[in-house]
Amino acid sequence: MMEYDALYVQLMNSIKEKMLRGEYQIGDKLDSERVMAQQYGINRLTVRKALKMLEEQGFVKAQRGSGTYVVRLPQGPTQLDQSSQSAVSLSMLIRQSGYRSFRRVISFHKLPAEGTLTRKFPGCRQVFEMVRLSFVNEEPYAVQKTYIPAEPFWDAERYDFAEGSLYEYLDLHGRSPQKIESYLKIAFPPREYARLLKLSSDRKVFLFEYLGYDRQQTLVEYTLSYYLPEYTSFRYQVEKPRQVHM
Repeated sequence: MMEYDALYVQLMNSIKEKMLRGEYQIGDKLDSERVMAQQYGINRLTVRKALKMLEEQGFVKAQRGSGTYVVRLPQGPTQLDQSSQSAVSLSMLIRQSGYRSFRRVISFHKLPAEGTLTRKFPGCRQVFEMVRLSFVNEEPYAVQKTYIPAEPFWDAERYDFAEGSLYEYLDLHGRSPQKIESYLKIAFPPREYARLLKLSSDRKVFLFEYLGYDRQQTLVEYTLSYYLPEYTSFRYQVEKPRQVHM
C-alpha cells in the first residue's frame, strides 16, 4: 500500500510541476487515464487517484464524457534563490529556475535628486525612478523600484525596460554593476505595491535593498525590491576572519 500511495503522489506532483513550467495552461485537457498509465508505466487506478487529489485541491476539473481540464495553476515556484552577491537580473534568475517570466513597467519618471537620493548619488541633480512588476508563470512575484542617475543614462526614457533588463541597459553605457551591496528587511509594502502583489494590508514581505557600483566604484543603481516571501529564499556566505598566530 505504501508503494501505491508513493506512486500517485509522485504523479500528482509531476503534473503540478508541468503546470508550473507552463506545459499545462488553464483550459488545457490532460492526457487520458489510459495514456498516462502507459506513459508512466503504472496502473489506471493510480492515475485516477492522482487526478482525484488534483481535483480536490482545485487544480483540475473532470467533465463527464469529455476529460479532465486544468482550471487553476499552482501559485508559482517553491522558492527562487536570491544570492546576496548576484548581479543577475530578476527575470534571468526566474528563467534559470525553469519558469516563465515577464515584466510590466508601472511608472517611469525623471525626478530631482533630493533627500536620501542626494546622499546615494552625490553631485547628481536628477534621477530616473522606475517601478516594475515581475511575474512568474502569470502570477505577480515582485515589485522593484529602481533609481539610476539621469546624467550618464540620459537616453533611459527611450529604452524598453519591460522587454530588456536594467543590467543590459547599464552595460550598453559600459556602466554595469561590478559590485552589489544588499540589505534584507521584513516590512509592510506600500499599499499600492500590496495591491499589485495581490496581498492583504496585514501581510509583510521581504524588502531587499540593492546598491550596484560600476568599475569606478560609482553608484549606478539603487533598487528597493519587494518579494513575496513564500516563493523566495536568500543565501549568504559568511567568511570567518583568518586568525593570525604570532
